Amino acid sequence: MKHYLLPFCLAILPLWNCQTAPKTVDFEKEKAAIQAVIAKETESYYKQDFEAWKSTYLDDPGFRKYGYWEGFPEKVQSYNGFEALKSEKKRQFDKNETLWQGSTEERVNENFRISPEMAWYTFEQYSYEKGTRKLLGTSLETRILEKHDGVWKIAYLGYHYLPDTTTSSTPGQ
Repeated sequence: MKHYLLPFCLAILPLWNCQTAPKTVDFEKEKAAIQAVIAKETESYYKQDFEAWKSTYLDDPGFRKYGYWEGFPEKVQSYNGFEALKSEKKRQFDKNETLWQGSTEERVNENFRISPEMAWYTFEQYSYEKGTRKLLGTSLETRILEKHDGVWKIAYLGYHYLPDTTTSSTPGQ
């Protein structure tokens, strides 16, 4: 038994030394980059800049978007794969049917979980008319992002608009 132990240890030792240390994350840098992607997505959506909007998403069959708003006829919207969402938004932008254009958003109660290649970001979002600050809607939002070629992309978008106690209009994202 002893003569089997030495060759085994000699075989395992190089594997032990080859383990790579986990990548560290510059949390504040990545947090700022994620916030910038989310801001760019929202801003380009309201400006109906299709290419800028599209550039913030993971263009992949694995993309998901699930959302709830009581004002939707179907209440829940879902997209499995980016192709369907991309086609819908292209049509919407071309027809100038983007709602809440020119609104502003405030994000509070932000929570970030960031690893080197994936991040999870949740927040509460308040949408206001730009000039009047009239509240358009309040939502609970989730984004899961993946890093591709050093750039964060939205791989999952989830939202739940809270019931509107006044008058509703369709949410903007």
